[in-house]
Amino acid sequence: MSGRFATEMRGGGDDSSAPLAPAGTLSLSEIAYGRLEEAIVTLSLRPGAVLTEAQLIDLVGVGRTPVREALIRLAQQGLVEILPRKGVAVTDINAIDIMAALDAREVLERLIASDAAKRASPRERIAIVEKAKAMRAAAEAGDANAYMRLDKELDAAVAAAARSPYATRAVEPLQALIRRAWYYFERQDDLVPAAAHHAAFAQALATADPEAASAASDALMLHLRNGLLATLGQD
Repeated sequence: MSGRFATEMRGGGDDSSAPLAPAGTLSLSEIAYGRLEEAIVTLSLRPGAVLTEAQLIDLVGVGRTPVREALIRLAQQGLVEILPRKGVAVTDINAIDIMAALDAREVLERLIASDAAKRASPRERIAIVEKAKAMRAAAEAGDANAYMRLDKELDAAVAAAARSPYATRAVEPLQALIRRAWYYFERQDDLVPAAAHHAAFAQALATADPEAASAASDALMLHLRNGLLATLGQD
């Protein structure tokens, strides 16, 4: 890794050497996207950092074409800005944008929760509850990175159960923006309370009651909003 690239990375922690996303059976483009998205969300790639294509290829460990495809997707989601002949800039974090993202996410999450409560199979309901339990365990252990990875997996599990592809595609970038804000505003003290809200949401969804699932989703979004607003008020 080049010295210049290292200066663009956020210092500290053991996560810099850990795999950013499992390869599994994903395409190279999906691997590149997953690794870059996680690096941006967790602030390993800092807001405002400008990186070359070669540095990003070195980071994700795949070829130029998958990285370019991943960057196009990230640019569409507002996480990076492609600078012709200069490289790629990681977008800054703006409090107004975060609040606007929460407004949109709340509506979409309510719809997805209702659909998942109606359409999830028994196996999917069990998996969602188990994922929320794992989040609580990670929260109690103080493992923020494990918690946030599980949070993303829970979102994916609920989305799959909802069988509402347009809503889930629309909400994915908003979820990433809020996770990134969580890291940026250092919301470590919120792990256990947030995990409790996720557990309540999972239990409501497991009852196959769309209204209860929607209400639990709203409660979770309100918790996120209040936490971020309180943090912003301290600055």
